[in-house]
Amino acid sequence: MKTKEILKPILAGIFLILFVSSGGLAAPNSSLIEELSEADAFHPPGEGDPVNLYNEWHYFNVIDEEQNLSVVCTFKLNGGTNSSVVLLGYYINDTLASFYEAHPLTPEFVNYSSQSPDVRISNNTVTLTDEGYRVHIGSGNGISVFDALLIPEAEPAPVFNASNLSMPGMGINWLVASPKMEVSGNLSFAGQTYSLNNSRAYHDHNWGYWSWGDDLGWDWGQVSQAGNYSNETIGEYSLSFGNITNANHSQSVNSVLNVWKDGEIIANFSGKEIQIEHSNLSTTDIGIPPAEVAQQYILPQGSFYFPQNTLLNASSGSDTLKIEFTTQNPVPLPVMIPDGREIGSESMNESVNESMNESVNESGGGIKYRIIWEMIGTYQVNGVIDGKPISYTADGFMEYVAGGPVSPVPFASSNP
Repeated sequence: MKTKEILKPILAGIFLILFVSSGGLAAPNSSLIEELSEADAFHPPGEGDPVNLYNEWHYFNVIDEEQNLSVVCTFKLNGGTNSSVVLLGYYINDTLASFYEAHPLTPEFVNYSSQSPDVRISNNTVTLTDEGYRVHIGSGNGISVFDALLIPEAEPAPVFNASNLSMPGMGINWLVASPKMEVSGNLSFAGQTYSLNNSRAYHDHNWGYWSWGDDLGWDWGQVSQAGNYSNETIGEYSLSFGNITNANHSQSVNSVLNVWKDGEIIANFSGKEIQIEHSNLSTTDIGIPPAEVAQQYILPQGSFYFPQNTLLNASSGSDTLKIEFTTQNPVPLPVMIPDGREIGSESMNESVNESMNESVNESGGGIKYRIIWEMIGTYQVNGVIDGKPISYTADGFMEYVAGGPVSPVPFASSNP
């Protein structure tokens, strides 16, 4: 599977929006669905909350090695721009593509509540049914349609929370709602329909109040055992980790690593039990935005480093893990921070774009950037959990943020 190419179409869209087992489907776990109906609900801002910092999103990814196919879906709400965004990115053999839709964050286009994980953005929906998550995204021209049922097969992790990073009393939150899901559905693209019947998936949910700050960095990673093992071990293990640091990654503020087996968390590491080292730092060009938006955006300047290799060691009692990640394809995601507050590059609102350009042209520094590295590569997992050895290799995802905000440079228009 050419997984190193997966993020190219996805990040092309994200620059604009910012952001498995074989055989038949298992019977859904009603108690698990009931738990998710509460744990995975939305968190609208309350009275007195800083709405301009509010961000919340559902994230789903799907991998089907047999068809050399991968899908990423994001449903995002942004209080700073009063906007909602849907992103669908997919990779099919040698075809890379993505599309997004942006709409005002108003009842006409968006429905969500604190009582449910369900969300509607225009005609795109996530619905938690008695069977699992029904996810439907369709491009306006009908060329691309993703419609699938994602059945959770593992319990959610406890919510990972980091407080006082943006405003006192305001936190950012990450819920791994399901690290392992089984998929049934279709992806239609350019007149062809691909059936998803032997795929694995992942779902998480983020919410809170982001101001990014000058001294903030993080790691995030996710990998499940791939489906090319014997029936006894297919998809048996999954893991996810998160680590919030200072900007130069010299100090960890809060970290967590969860390991699942047969749908249950069998090990948890946190704090000083986790050590993460990055090596072989490299740089690459930030890249050029698509031609149709080149005149609307400005680019950061400077060199931005990402790790070619990441090593995570975790130890708690007799449980130990050594997790090695080798970066195959790094893609930089610039995040705009106008006037000291996070706006998000998904904004296609003309007034926001105008104010950003005026800020740069008149003040020479009203906007800054944070750079998020979205990386896909190969995980090698080895260790001992509950006295039993773990050893597998699989492709997975990782995110890396380091360094402080940087000043922008206007993107030169090709037009006179």
